[in-house]
Amino acid sequence: MTRFAFLIFGVLLCAPALAQGPKVPATLRLDWVPGPHHIGPVLAAQRGYYAEEGIDMSVRPGRGSGSTVQVVASGADLFGFADAGAMAIAASKGAPVIMIANVTQLGPNGAITLDRRMESPKDIAGKTIGLVPGESAHVALLAVAKKHGIPESAYRIVTIEAASKIAALLTKKVDMIPGFRFGDYLRAYSQNPNVKITLFSDWGVNILGNGYLVSTATLEKNPELAQRFLRATLRGWQDALTDPKAGIDALVKEFPDTNRQFVEMGLPMVFEHMHSQATKGRPLGWMAEEDWKSTLEIMKSAGLEGDRPPRSFYRNLIDP
Repeated sequence: MTRFAFLIFGVLLCAPALAQGPKVPATLRLDWVPGPHHIGPVLAAQRGYYAEEGIDMSVRPGRGSGSTVQVVASGADLFGFADAGAMAIAASKGAPVIMIANVTQLGPNGAITLDRRMESPKDIAGKTIGLVPGESAHVALLAVAKKHGIPESAYRIVTIEAASKIAALLTKKVDMIPGFRFGDYLRAYSQNPNVKITLFSDWGVNILGNGYLVSTATLEKNPELAQRFLRATLRGWQDALTDPKAGIDALVKEFPDTNRQFVEMGLPMVFEHMHSQATKGRPLGWMAEEDWKSTLEIMKSAGLEGDRPPRSFYRNLIDP
């Protein structure tokens, strides 16, 4: 057993007795259509891990992180899986939500190009860049430019629709698009293997990716329920780490329209993004304050309000 697996397994061993009595009905709202970074809870649900924790769980697709945050804040869904930055912006404006674990701690956003990989942030200069307004990748790109002293006048932004983002790159209407490694990059790569990506984290800009969140009311009134949810979810991820095929089978079974080849290529990438430099050697899901500090600082340019301390946006329910 690897140290990584042992750390997760150790969390599971500390679990109290399985929940008894009627099961709590619950939904986990994903950030988007199911993909490789959603496998953990789907596998956990199929293997009965939520049921063992007294939760009658339904995992459902989402319509973007912003929407997921809002439905959790409203109480329409009990749990959510969304981008940490998007959640932080909403929370800073009054949305009663908090992140309880993050499984995408090495930021997956990067510069996606055709034929030639960007080797340096300075390569942004002179490029035509296709952007979907408000996407998390846009915020990361601006942070990279600011960090490395690249003025906005040095590159040209072209606004594009999310549905035409990949096509714009592959038909060379734009020189670069920013996006997720196991999202936009993988979709583009599956159509043209000459597509390249350079992670923004390699250029010194790491923004926390997707994690699990609940309403602050849920955490205050029923913290044990949140802990049971995490135990089941992490068991699902541990199983996927041990047996990736089982995780892929589970996702395709639950969501038959899923492109299996896409998920098979993407799951190893997801595993590589589970830890940042600050969380290596810690259990999966545990969050470091320094990662939150850098994420919040970057998100100020995207609408984050106020000056609340990082601890007000997240709560570690997992022992380090």
